[in-house]
Amino acid sequence: MNLVFATCDHQPLPTEDDQVLADALKARGVTVTPIPWTELDPYAVVDSPPILLRSTWDYHRVPTMFMAWLQALQDGGRTTWNEPEITRRNVDKQYLGDLEGAGVAIPRTRWIDNVDNTAIATLLSEEGWSRAVLKPRIAATAYGTFLVDRGTELSDADLTPARNSGAMLQEFIPEVVEHGETSLVYFDGAFSHAILKRATHGEFRAQKDFGGRVERVTPSADLLAFGARVIELNPGCLYARVDAVETSRGPLLMELELIEPELYFLNAPEAATRMAQLILERIHP
Repeated sequence: MNLVFATCDHQPLPTEDDQVLADALKARGVTVTPIPWTELDPYAVVDSPPILLRSTWDYHRVPTMFMAWLQALQDGGRTTWNEPEITRRNVDKQYLGDLEGAGVAIPRTRWIDNVDNTAIATLLSEEGWSRAVLKPRIAATAYGTFLVDRGTELSDADLTPARNSGAMLQEFIPEVVEHGETSLVYFDGAFSHAILKRATHGEFRAQKDFGGRVERVTPSADLLAFGARVIELNPGCLYARVDAVETSRGPLLMELELIEPELYFLNAPEAATRMAQLILERIHP
């Protein structure tokens, strides 16, 4: 049995984290072949192995191409997890606004179509926020993300990602820095494990690329109930990661990752065994 890990040109091989999953699959007779997504034929259906989206980490730089590829996968019927219909809805962070409309709490957010320093300052003033986080609507790994205040002057280069896709301006959540952000990982809709991500001193971004550190934790009952509600609204996912922060308002959803999230198998190796078994059951239902 064969399975493709969809990667990207600058990360063609499995990540160290994904290698744990590849090893668990190998132990069950599944051979994993990593291939950049740009080299995968979406219409190659006959005798072609299923595709597992993993480190497609450049999709936000070529979103039109990526969306077209996902649509072609869907049209061609090539087996892909998560399914293209699910992942296409997760490319644009407007999904957060949709979830908010369904009753899921997110940070207070303003959406911006024409992004410049004047627009940012005006929204900060209108909302009475001293600080906020500017994020492109299509981004990954804090690409084009900035902490801003009313005196911030971002360069044209800084603003380019937000201008390309439109942006969201979110009220700064101090608990992100003070207590960290929790990633709740789910397989087939069932909770698997949780990771607490903490930003390094002087940084607001918790990603490892910016010096963040992670540790496995046991989430609170409130956070588990919150995550379950988010997953309930997004059925059918082989894997999902709910990134949330516990605040005085209750849990807030920061991101719902359905395309290529790190799943922290290095911190929870037994989870790789569970996911490998689920993949096996999907290959041979």
